Amino acid sequence: MNKLEKLTKRISRLFNWIALAALSCMLLLVATDIIGSKVFGQPVPGAMDLTSLLGILLIGFSMPQTYLMGRHIKVDFVMTRLRPSLRKPLRSVSLILVTVFFACIVCRLFVYAQGLYSYGEKTMTIQVPLFPFAYALAISFFPMLLAVPLYLYRTWKGMEDE
Repeated sequence: MNKLEKLTKRISRLFNWIALAALSCMLLLVATDIIGSKVFGQPVPGAMDLTSLLGILLIGFSMPQTYLMGRHIKVDFVMTRLRPSLRKPLRSVSLILVTVFFACIVCRLFVYAQGLYSYGEKTMTIQVPLFPFAYALAISFFPMLLAVPLYLYRTWKGMEDE
């Protein structure tokens, strides 16, 4: 399990760098668009389309690292009111449901991306194909399929706080 955990963390760190690159590109694009439109009267064509697509990459590729670091939104007001003997089984059920949820998301995103590719869907203004971004989002959720079961394992082994 230790090797799988290291692999998951390594992939998540790599994906976090991809998210950082998307964020940096977004920053550069928005700054260029604002300066271009306000100073030169020439906004960047398709800036809204590109910003949206980069946002997809940012959210998807930052999610695994965020989850592994425990920085995700977590509502524990129900868990704190339960007996300690019920917390572990309830947390396990929720983690299993989260794993199934992400597996469904990954499968559906691949189907959706294939549909976008088949129909040749593109952005409205600058005609960027949408299918690579759907495939990238599907790939970005793969570490979640590793991280959530690892968290479940750690919960049952008593390695995580309840």
